[in-house]
Amino acid sequence: MSRAAKRDNGASWFVVDDDAARATVDAAIRGALHAQRDRLHTLHIDLVSDRDWPAEALDAVRRAERRLPASRRGGISLTLDPRLGEDFRIALDLAPVSIGGTGTSHDGAPIWDANDTGTSAAFALYPAEELAVRRSITDAGGDPAHLVRLESHRLAGRALTCDVVGATAPDAAHWQPPAGWRAYERTVYLGSGADLWDAASAAVLSWGVKTRSGFAVDPRVGTGRTARQGDRFWLVARIGPLRVREPVEVVATVSTETRAALAYGTLDGHPVSGEEAFIVHRDDYGVRLTLRSLTRTGRGPWRVVFPLILIAQRVYRRRYLRALRPG
Repeated sequence: MSRAAKRDNGASWFVVDDDAARATVDAAIRGALHAQRDRLHTLHIDLVSDRDWPAEALDAVRRAERRLPASRRGGISLTLDPRLGEDFRIALDLAPVSIGGTGTSHDGAPIWDANDTGTSAAFALYPAEELAVRRSITDAGGDPAHLVRLESHRLAGRALTCDVVGATAPDAAHWQPPAGWRAYERTVYLGSGADLWDAASAAVLSWGVKTRSGFAVDPRVGTGRTARQGDRFWLVARIGPLRVREPVEVVATVSTETRAALAYGTLDGHPVSGEEAFIVHRDDYGVRLTLRSLTRTGRGPWRVVFPLILIAQRVYRRRYLRALRPG
């Protein structure tokens, strides 16, 4: 793993609270750009806003539009190099008022995100960067208390949206799904040997299937630790240019000599309603990984994009099934 990748994996995700004033949001977005500039490799800013461009952004819009035709095949997104002064100034001017912006690190990981015309913002920050962003908010007359850790962002008050908690039965060898759900189960062979079992069982209990499939998990589960029943997390998925933040609760864990499993249920705000389980089990013939899931349409605006979510779900399932294979 590259040095940059190790650094990015150690940062904590922060979001701007939903109730934050506009001055706080704008200052956080710009402050994070400044604080993360050395770690940012590429910025993608959409030249679209769902409101009129403010007067102070018009010059940046014109400068950006002159550069867009060369990358028009990529759509409405302008790719910027934050190391270049002109590019960085365009990003600072447009990021709070664009409908979407994403920043990736030198190893390609997303670390800066501002969407929905700046009202949805998230950043992977180290402690010094966090302090710098809070100072930027204060200097702009905003309230730095609205910069909150992603894992604590209203997780405590969310209700489980799956009404059959534990129905993926991660402790059972045979599964009878409840009626009324899209049920999925598949098992793949991983290999054999005690070393493989130790690695796979530890990984499945610390969200390894998710993280090795492209998800970020916040808060991170430290090395040598495992998730526990009742723990709540944000799973951050990348679907095309979008970052989808999924609130979940661990509803069951299993840890025996022959079986290790983690099952989680969806909370309010998740794109779907349901439960998913990752199960590693072994016998005389080797070590296997089983996936089980129950899915229904999510609540609110997610219902209209449910068909697209099912497509993304199939893509990620293929990744899950490969996530724990050795080598």
